[in-house]
Amino acid sequence: MKRFNISRKTLWDIYIFAKVTSDIILSLASFFIAYHLRFYNPIFTRLIPPIKGIPEIEKYYYFLPFFVTLCLLSYSYSGLYKKNVTKIFDEFIVCLKANFVALLLLVTVGFFYRSYEYSRVFMLTAIFVNFIFIFLWHISLDYFYQKYVKYFFGKPRVGFICSENTKAKILKYLKQNKMIKKFFLDTVNNKNDIENFVKTRNITELVIGYEIFTTTTFQQILPELVSLDVPIRVLVSLPVRLSDVLLDSTLGIPVVTLQPLSLIGVNFVIKRAMDIMISILVFCFLLIPLLFVCLLIYLFDGTPIFFVHRRVGYGGKIFKCVKFRTMVKDAHKMWRDLLRYSERGNKVFKLKQDPRVTPLGKLLRKYSIDEIPQFYNVLKGDMSIVGPRPQIVEEAEFYDAYAKRRLMILPGLTGLWQISGRADVGFEEMIDFDLYYMENWSIGLDIEIILKTIFAIFSTKGAY
Repeated sequence: MKRFNISRKTLWDIYIFAKVTSDIILSLASFFIAYHLRFYNPIFTRLIPPIKGIPEIEKYYYFLPFFVTLCLLSYSYSGLYKKNVTKIFDEFIVCLKANFVALLLLVTVGFFYRSYEYSRVFMLTAIFVNFIFIFLWHISLDYFYQKYVKYFFGKPRVGFICSENTKAKILKYLKQNKMIKKFFLDTVNNKNDIENFVKTRNITELVIGYEIFTTTTFQQILPELVSLDVPIRVLVSLPVRLSDVLLDSTLGIPVVTLQPLSLIGVNFVIKRAMDIMISILVFCFLLIPLLFVCLLIYLFDGTPIFFVHRRVGYGGKIFKCVKFRTMVKDAHKMWRDLLRYSERGNKVFKLKQDPRVTPLGKLLRKYSIDEIPQFYNVLKGDMSIVGPRPQIVEEAEFYDAYAKRRLMILPGLTGLWQISGRADVGFEEMIDFDLYYMENWSIGLDIEIILKTIFAIFSTKGAY
């Protein structure tokens, strides 16, 4: 029973906000402490004398924004803000990795920043001090978070969906476990049964034994359970050799944890900030070429210059997607008639020799120039630069429960599907690529996809 009017998600958001905010403050503190250690501490200066003398701290102020920004990026990239509270040793390893990445980035930026040469010893000292601060603060914050989760919400309420046979085995294994409250469901007809079980029992963690499902039902129902916003684990058949499996640290029984979405909380904020910055830069640098494209479309194909079309976005929301027009007027009205000729099945329409595409449109499509106006949708918040492609309303009608998971994040200008063959990739493969991206997002993956997209565009493979 809740002892305070606050949800778990809100408490988690507060925890992550406190983590990020404190990391910024600690990074600032580390920067100034490292400066005084490096240039004014007598023990330090005797061991490693500053060859070029003591620089004015004002010159180092210019480097401060780089230091804080690169630290935060490396922390996010290394997984310090993921949705889990790690053990002390795991936290130590992740903090060490994160600060090592930050050091590499700082040295690289310092090398290319030719206006002033910053001390490498200072950078190393700042990262070392920051590592100690971040590690000690994170394990303290993790301790208080776990303590207050227990205070606000009581013991974890674990729901087991399994047969009576498995229930008896679980109760035997967990007989001595007094840290959790156990609830069982042994009959499932559809997803609603599970939803009611989770809501009425206020379940905070779900463990599923697949023996009560048929294989088909299990595969269909599992993706839909993500919307319940509780951790989901799949029970490994019992009995097993416990040396062969990884035991859950809370439950103490062999389970496989399903990968949660990565694009939530702080990760979403970071990705959104990147989208806005890159979109502004694109419009600044490409404004004149885009005006020239507008002129070409007007001269060769007349008006309208832009094609505005209804697409399905985040959460199934319909938005107006903007592209350069590459087809004849009223081309969309011919879609139903041409669907039977689609070369990717009737779920997604693609036709290499689409009669609706104009000669100029073929050139624009070949190099994906027609997609550039969608940066406007990115600025509006309808889309992201990297993500699942926004489907037209008619195509989304074919989505099953598995495919609908791709609507849980913002659609993108490019994605794993595009760097893997673009229009040559089949519908099922496209869905698999999108779901993999959603579950394994990182800044590094976004950068990799963007760079590979550039090469994919110039290769023109699958562009039609």
